[in-house]
Amino acid sequence: MEQNYSLIVQSRANYYTAGSPVQFVRVELLKGDVTGEVAVCLTFKNVGTEPLTGLVIHFKCKDAAGQILCEDDFYYEQLNAAPGALFGSDDAVYVSDTPVSSVEIEQDRVFLNGRGVDLRGYKRVRLQPPRVLPGSIARTLQARTGNRELTCVPQDTEHGWFCACGAFHPNEENTRHCSECGADRASVKMTLTEILEEARQAAERQQREINAVVDPAAAAAATAAAAQAAIGAQPAVPAPAAPAPEPVFPPQAAPENEYSEDIEAERVRRYAPNGRLFDDETMTEEEGTRTFDADETARYETDEYDSPADRRGRYADEDEESEDDTMAERIIRWAPPITAVACALIIAVSLVYHFVIA
Repeated sequence: MEQNYSLIVQSRANYYTAGSPVQFVRVELLKGDVTGEVAVCLTFKNVGTEPLTGLVIHFKCKDAAGQILCEDDFYYEQLNAAPGALFGSDDAVYVSDTPVSSVEIEQDRVFLNGRGVDLRGYKRVRLQPPRVLPGSIARTLQARTGNRELTCVPQDTEHGWFCACGAFHPNEENTRHCSECGADRASVKMTLTEILEEARQAAERQQREINAVVDPAAAAAATAAAAQAAIGAQPAVPAPAAPAPEPVFPPQAAPENEYSEDIEAERVRRYAPNGRLFDDETMTEEEGTRTFDADETARYETDEYDSPADRRGRYADEDEESEDDTMAERIIRWAPPITAVACALIIAVSLVYHFVIA
């Protein structure tokens, strides 16, 4: 029954056989569109210097549980694979109704111009998977080279080199062109280097643009923070100290019916420390003090001088505050907070002008 097979999945070999003229490249699982059977196809490559005419392999197909579904030898006959040529992808080594999860390959013999070579003594070398390019870089590389298969980083290893399509080329192959995608090794590496350099320069330009926007804002914020710190650190102006309470001296007893000079002297000391009393009336030339009669002395002692008119003839009191003293005290108390608020308003207006208006 004739039927077509479509690709289900393919996987590259994760090893190469050091020194062997034949390399295992990949395994593919194909599904028939009529029966639904799964066909296992293997791809090999001639990496030697002579044409390859035949190959014998031993394979094992396993299911998801690791159970062997099929184990057998397969003969590739009547081949004419030139150095660097791929072969085997058109031949199914096994067809199964059960899904295949893994395939193991062992090379047995190869025929070069009719001469058989034993491959069982060659050692396998495990390969690290190729690194995948970022999507944007891969698309740019594909566009510039016209090759849609280039998705990996081209790199050199101890045992060979990886093409940007992911194919591995051992040192035994000695070629500059990929046998799978046809890309030129040096050209792809040079193109990718140019793309990465352009991306680096674009990233630097973008960073400079970001810095051009961020730096002024950071500087303005730093200025505002410094001003605010300066305002906060401004030493508080101490409130004016309350006047010290006037010492109270107990009155000294005076003889009855006799004017006490000690009382008058105490008044002079309290109200005129300079030793002189000022009054609005006549002063005696001998004593330099104001004379009082008994009634006026009594009124003064009982603090009946309450009205401004009564106080005109009173001694000058140092404890009384003038309007100028009160105004000076208010200025000292409110000047620092008013100055701080004004500075903050100036800074805020500068920031709004810089970020909103300018």
